[in-house]
Amino acid sequence: MKLSLRQAWALLAALVLATLMIACAQLGVDSPATFNQKAVAAHQTVEGIAKLSLTLHQAGKLSEADRTNIVSTLRTAEQGVDLATIAAKTDPAGGLTKLNASIAVLTALQAYLATKGAP
Repeated sequence: MKLSLRQAWALLAALVLATLMIACAQLGVDSPATFNQKAVAAHQTVEGIAKLSLTLHQAGKLSEADRTNIVSTLRTAEQGVDLATIAAKTDPAGGLTKLNASIAVLTALQAYLATKGAP
């Protein structure tokens, strides 16, 4: 079975959302339910990843080049969240798709940092 690019992104977004919901449940935190809650959670994740990448860099577990790349990717993901928020005002489904794509990027960054020794 071949998936179109759009179907693949939708599947990835669903997996990321499921992972986020499971993680929140395990921490005893309510999962973000609304678009705005998800956008706020995404912004908080950006901040957390930025702090974590700095900590890993200072500990010598992350090179300067890696950290620079992570910061650049974080800026792009944060812009994606902002664009998704704007798009959601006129196209809720399209905005949610954009938001989910940004969340997928953040999840990938978290997974990468986990390989570098992040908790």
